[in-house]
Amino acid sequence: MTHRIQIISDELMGADAEAAELFSEIVLCENPTRPVQFAISSSVRYPLSTVLSRAPYDIFGKLAERIVLGLGLHELRTVTDADAVFASYKLLLDEILSKTASVLYLITIPKKAFPEGETEVSKFNEKVRGLDDGDRVHVLDFDSHVENFEKAQLLRGKFARSLYDSNHNPTSLCHTLLGLFLSQRIFNSKKELENGFQR
Repeated sequence: MTHRIQIISDELMGADAEAAELFSEIVLCENPTRPVQFAISSSVRYPLSTVLSRAPYDIFGKLAERIVLGLGLHELRTVTDADAVFASYKLLLDEILSKTASVLYLITIPKKAFPEGETEVSKFNEKVRGLDDGDRVHVLDFDSHVENFEKAQLLRGKFARSLYDSNHNPTSLCHTLLGLFLSQRIFNSKKELENGFQR
């Protein structure tokens, strides 16, 4: 459906998809007359193979013009194998591209979200970055954005607030940062007013 954004994510966007909800609210607050609908899935807590098997109903049936994928963290935490997780991720991506006309936005995973598996997260992110084709697949590098944000936060010293808690779960600050990041990367306000979504 024209102007529908579907968001599918795991813990990357919070236990209850808080960052996705914030993103939708930011978009509507910035422009109350913006012609956009959101389809936000509950936080995915099952393997990517299950996401793929449920795709005909959970994804294809939504008829979204844009699909935001914030997946991979849950499975990396389970199997800690970037190659295996990416193989499942790529199968899902290929299926979505072949069965829909949707434009996809892929979010990289901050290493702080899974510090015990930092090497595998980095490997997975590099593979995801290689999927950007500048047309239907766009990579939103939240990993780099978090790194830059934390460098800036260091200037505040002891007053800096954390993006992740002691259990490596995103804090409300992280949800807000991701919501703003998505809004800024997916939309270009000046062009959008005339032409709809920015690719």
